[in-house]
Amino acid sequence: MNLTLSYPAWYIILCLVLGAALSFILYYRDWQFRQLGAPFKKWIWTLAIIRFLAISFIAFLLLSPLIRTLSTRVEKPIVVLAQDNSQSVLLNQSSQDSSLYKQNITGLIKALSKDYEVKAYSFGSSLNEGLKFSFSDKSTNISSALSEISNLYTDQNLGAIILASDGIYNEGSNPVYLKNELNVPIYTVGMGDTTFKRDLQLSNILYNRTVFLGDYFPLKVEWRAQFCANEKTSLSVANISGNAVQTVEEKSISIENNDFSGSNEFLIKAGTPGIVHYRLALSQVSNEASVVNNSRDVFIEVIEKKEKILILANSPHPDIAAFKQAIESNKNYEAAIAFAPDFPDKIDEYNLIVLHQLPTADNNLQSVISNIKSKKKSILFILGSQSNISLVNGSQTMVNIRANNNSTTDAFPLLSSEFILFNLPDNVIKALPSWPPLASPFGEYKLSPSATALLTQKIGAVTTKYPLIFFQQDLNGRSGMVAGEGLWRWRMADFQETQNHEAFNALVSSIVQYLSVKGDDRQFRVRLEKEQLMGGSHLFSENESVVFNAELLNESNELINSPDVTIIVKDDQGKDYPFIFSKTNNAYTLNAGFFPVGNYKYSAKVNFNKKDFAASGAFTVSPTQLELEATRADHQLLYSLSNNSGGELFYPLELNELAEAIYKKQNIKPVLYSSTRTEPLINLRWLFIPILLLLVLEWGIRKFNGGY
Repeated sequence: MNLTLSYPAWYIILCLVLGAALSFILYYRDWQFRQLGAPFKKWIWTLAIIRFLAISFIAFLLLSPLIRTLSTRVEKPIVVLAQDNSQSVLLNQSSQDSSLYKQNITGLIKALSKDYEVKAYSFGSSLNEGLKFSFSDKSTNISSALSEISNLYTDQNLGAIILASDGIYNEGSNPVYLKNELNVPIYTVGMGDTTFKRDLQLSNILYNRTVFLGDYFPLKVEWRAQFCANEKTSLSVANISGNAVQTVEEKSISIENNDFSGSNEFLIKAGTPGIVHYRLALSQVSNEASVVNNSRDVFIEVIEKKEKILILANSPHPDIAAFKQAIESNKNYEAAIAFAPDFPDKIDEYNLIVLHQLPTADNNLQSVISNIKSKKKSILFILGSQSNISLVNGSQTMVNIRANNNSTTDAFPLLSSEFILFNLPDNVIKALPSWPPLASPFGEYKLSPSATALLTQKIGAVTTKYPLIFFQQDLNGRSGMVAGEGLWRWRMADFQETQNHEAFNALVSSIVQYLSVKGDDRQFRVRLEKEQLMGGSHLFSENESVVFNAELLNESNELINSPDVTIIVKDDQGKDYPFIFSKTNNAYTLNAGFFPVGNYKYSAKVNFNKKDFAASGAFTVSPTQLELEATRADHQLLYSLSNNSGGELFYPLELNELAEAIYKKQNIKPVLYSSTRTEPLINLRWLFIPILLLLVLEWGIRKFNGGY
């Protein structure tokens, strides 16, 4: 602490002179003190000194002296303990080992807490604060846990990370190759058992999650047998329906050596629509280490029929083939091609009709377009040099084009920031700027207020507001337009850049999916969020949250959320799970959390304007068995992780040595933080107490001796 002045130091002498002068004037020049006589004279010097001190100090404070203080704070190094809480850890240790390990880890925390700030976390698929020893997480993501620790403790005094795990991960990347941005040692605690055990396991199952009714679909099963030489087992596929188990097919396997692996393929017919449950299982051999990984459950959604798309064209064009191939890259759709005027009589079977360069002067198709609208079928116009712009303007209400002599201009695609009808995949957004232009009708475009542009036209270096791909929904259903030809060039450009057509296919699939979805005109509707995002999926894993979205419309078709919406989810056994939706803006949402494996039905209700509305549906929760696949701990991974970061590998019985290793690490030290604070001395309010005491003392002496 030191004192500084805003004025020269010799001003202090002036303060002392001022105090002495005022004291002299008061006690040696004032006539009243001379009248008090000889008894009072012995107090004159005392009173003068008191007055001198008080006035001098007040004058000194008026010089605005500054006081500077230095404070120091010591921050302990942080040690983060991350405990693997996944199921695979429990498979490799007994309850007695678990109890002893808890005691040892508690002792480690206590030992380190004397000189370090210990932060404890548990992790499985994600990192959670606090220690847990339930070993119940269904998956393990070590790299994600380390990355999150890195994000939490950037720019803090992190000294070390202790990672207690069996080294088995089944989500995320290999943590060994993860960049250690914190540059701190990672000490690992090797849990589980690394010895090879007699075991059969299903290592992988390859299958399509969605198939079509009546089709045959493959199930490829990869398996492994360890220390089971000369044994025989069988691999079976069973259909599970409620409590009934029906074997579909079974194959015998002869195990030839102690590290034997292979695969078998089954071809199964999708005979029942809906979500079908299959169980694949290896029959048990004697003295297996674990039979849990002998079986796996898969759930396959069987769809009754594909969505049908009709491409009606004026004449052959490379855009037609490109569009058809992109549509059929999605197994949920099939496309048919027809040429005007041979328009199919039955349009009821089609969800979307694509008019390629139609109508024209020779094929105006006005009656056909009216028929499509009357049946509220979705329609997509693709314009080109053959299109009659005047007839196109009269066939729809999305846009009005004032064309100039049917000439075209090169229009590059530019993504609109205001488009919200659906989300484009990242690969499409990344690829669009490099794709070539479409040949778009040259003229002025006036977009309807009810239409929304996905892409706008960039002509040369000029960014315009003219739409290139846009959509509209009205009473006749959904409609869209691609205002240009040359889509095949986009497909070729995509392949040239990425050696595949995934971005182009994804763009077309997004357009077709939006247009082909049937409008939902119900006043109250409830849908699974996953169903909306993933094209109708009703299948969840047991470590996946089930989220519902709900909408309620009033008589003016406006979204409202004033009344409460309730929902009851019921499992196969008849157990009810009641919930109440949360209100968001003008709709409803509900995160119902995790559900046990099984089939579920839900029914939601709301009362509005004295009317009851209801919505219902179903979903299935499949088991997550990632943690049951591996039975042997991977301590080599833990060793590599520690070795690369400057740490060491320890075992559960060596936790005392782990604490000593951290204490011996020279670069894990406390950090001293110093801060300087400068403020006016007059801000220290307690300084007025001695001044007040001096003045009160002076007044008291004078009063006692008859003065005032």
